Amino acid sequence: MANNDNERNVPTGKALIDLCAAELFARKAEDVVLLELSSVSDVCDSFLIATCRSEAQMRAILQGLQRALRDVGIKPIGNDSGEGARWAVLDLGELMVHLFEENHRAHFSLERLYEDAPRTVLNPEDYASASATGESQDNGFI
Repeated sequence: MANNDNERNVPTGKALIDLCAAELFARKAEDVVLLELSSVSDVCDSFLIATCRSEAQMRAILQGLQRALRDVGIKPIGNDSGEGARWAVLDLGELMVHLFEENHRAHFSLERLYEDAPRTVLNPEDYASASATGESQDNGFI
């Protein structure tokens, strides 16, 4: 039987970014920034960067993201996080989602490393209706 992954209507580009951003905001991630890397790097098209208040929140966000992605037929290429992690990365090919605890975000400063990349600060209000359905209401860390 043929692989149906290519035939599915899975979100890509802006739709994928919107899906991930809605999940980040639903789980109370802070300071969410989109870096458009296509003009400055071959790593991927975009980084979605967010701050978490704790390791527990970071785990809840990762689990929620993976569930939301699985629901639309996307399996991440990689997930770099572990017990005691202060920085987690979810690799979706064209998009990489970076979650940091505040101190580590300032230390690694991806925004500074890619300062030539177009940057957009995302606002929770823009994603409120998209995240108001399903399990996204469960913060998972409170």
